[in-house]
Amino acid sequence: MKKKARAAVCALIAVVLLMTQTLAASLIPVGRPVGVCMTAQGVVVSALTDVETASGTRRPAEQAGIRAGDILLTANGVELSSGEQLADLSASGKTLQLTGLRGEKKFSVSVTPVKSSRDHAYHIGLLVRDSMAGIGTITYIDPADGSFGALGHAVCDVDSGVQLPLSSGLITPAEVISVIKGRAGEPGELIGSFEEMTHLGSLKKNTAYGIFGTLSDDRLYRTGKCMETAEEEQIHTGKAQILSCVSGEEPQYFDIKIEHVYRGAKDGRGMAIKVVDKQLIEKTGGIVQGMSGSPIIQDGRLVGAVTHVLITDATRGYGITIEDMLNAEN
Repeated sequence: MKKKARAAVCALIAVVLLMTQTLAASLIPVGRPVGVCMTAQGVVVSALTDVETASGTRRPAEQAGIRAGDILLTANGVELSSGEQLADLSASGKTLQLTGLRGEKKFSVSVTPVKSSRDHAYHIGLLVRDSMAGIGTITYIDPADGSFGALGHAVCDVDSGVQLPLSSGLITPAEVISVIKGRAGEPGELIGSFEEMTHLGSLKKNTAYGIFGTLSDDRLYRTGKCMETAEEEQIHTGKAQILSCVSGEEPQYFDIKIEHVYRGAKDGRGMAIKVVDKQLIEKTGGIVQGMSGSPIIQDGRLVGAVTHVLITDATRGYGITIEDMLNAEN
């Protein structure tokens, strides 16, 4: 079965395949799309909502101190794994004792559900997300053990922006079926489909610098050739290429320019890049959502991956260095 999936705004969901060795190791740059399916640890509060009752509008969760972006872990001592589970626990109308995380800080609150005059059920007034699915771009693989990493940035809740705490995850075969071209003020995106029932590997980590895991199927790299990785000091301004797929499953090389290298950057934006390839600009307008993770190659070395696009100029964006990604995986 195939599902349509769209990459999240500006985060540019993309799967970046990574290794667990030293920076000077050889990896296979891939640039192919895959499906990314993740289940959260606990549930993420995407938004707080009104509950219309017979006595007026109520917001129980907000009144209890819950905020958008909080991660709820337990309810009455029971570990939470889905929004449906939280709704079932709220249905009794009895006060819930909730524990969770706000950033790295733990908290606990009590919230009492109220009865809705619309559906006559009890609610606590929030929307939660317990999973996500989208398409991404494979950047590199270690053929020695199939270990991989992804994105160059975290997978986040699209509404609150909070990093999704990973419980489990899978990657699946995917293809790009169409492109919405990027323009100034309007980020474009790759539209893709993925095979939900075919699993290529599992995810183990969701970090600020990417997602990481292990492949169980070698179809993505069995014919690929290894390439040496670059340390940060080897990256320089000037000509480079990205390996990316903007149609079907097979990637192509496109010309870019590294305009600036930010030495020691702590936000994952180690390079400012500009697309100069006329064919890519004609097809996509430049960098679009879903291209994040496309390998960046310079002087015959794998130097990083595409991560973000500038809203004001689709031909420009940022990339993370391979060094930062490898450090995050370890």
